[in-house]
Amino acid sequence: PPAQPLPVTVERLSGPPDWQLLKLENGYLAEIGEEPLSEEGAKRLKQAVCDQKITFFLAKRGTRAVGMCSIVSAFSTFCCCETAVFEDFYVEPVFRGAGIARLLADAACQWCREQGFSSLTVCCAPCDEAMYQSLGFQTRLGSTWACLL
Repeated sequence: PPAQPLPVTVERLSGPPDWQLLKLENGYLAEIGEEPLSEEGAKRLKQAVCDQKITFFLAKRGTRAVGMCSIVSAFSTFCCCETAVFEDFYVEPVFRGAGIARLLADAACQWCREQGFSSLTVCCAPCDEAMYQSLGFQTRLGSTWACLL
């Protein structure tokens, strides 16, 4: 771990993504056993951010991004309003255990409240359930199933 303590702040990515977001995305993909973003994938991700289809929050130690999470919105016919889905969530391994995950989750929840979303949901592997519960995701909504296309 870094010897010099620096404060960690969280900011919403407000412009086009830079190399730091792509580095974190590739770290996340590597950790879950996936291939790094292709050039085309990076281009689509950058476009989605610019088109505001996805919102990223970056945890920064000084000027270095060390963690991230993302939010996508959807319209729910169950409640007939906008809801949000917690997507990517990653903190570089050397910075884990320092409360950065909580900072990111709190910033994402606060932003969702400000946007008027009715809920923020996350789909996760069973091994991650306890972590998400500790971050405030307390209401079980059943099981998630997908048809991969």
